[in-house]
Amino acid sequence: MAKMTVGKGLEEYLEKLGNLQEISPGLAGRAIYEGAKIVTDQIRTNIQALPVQTGGVKKGERRNPYKDEIDGMLEGLGIAKKRVEDGYINVKVGMDGYNSRVTEKYPKGHPNAMIARSINIGTTYINRNPFITKAVRSTKAAAEEKMKEVIEQGIEDTMR
Repeated sequence: MAKMTVGKGLEEYLEKLGNLQEISPGLAGRAIYEGAKIVTDQIRTNIQALPVQTGGVKKGERRNPYKDEIDGMLEGLGIAKKRVEDGYINVKVGMDGYNSRVTEKYPKGHPNAMIARSINIGTTYINRNPFITKAVRSTKAAAEEKMKEVIEQGIEDTMR
């Protein structure tokens, strides 16, 4: 039968594991925010690259977003506070607020989230330009890698 002798190092190791358990929720939240920042930056870049509609549009034609719609999306783009739901830590990246395009139906201005959704999937009056979908798809690996780095660095710092 195998025999193993453990010295003082085991108590120290168990203490470090306990510390790791205490910091893990905060560490996971920090990692998720770092990944979300990467995605948000790419969405911002994609918004800035959207074609801008200049001039009028004939009835029944699709159009590109207007400058004030793009400015509103850029201003409203952000990361929501993290929420813990069923043991999962979530953050949302998206648009908030209203742009400056005031109409009778939208006296505060058009909702930025509605405009972003309309451009991303296309409608009968706005050309489809999946800028959010492309940003999420193109940054997924980089965001996951950044989250992994943050968690590994936190574990390393705790276990020292």
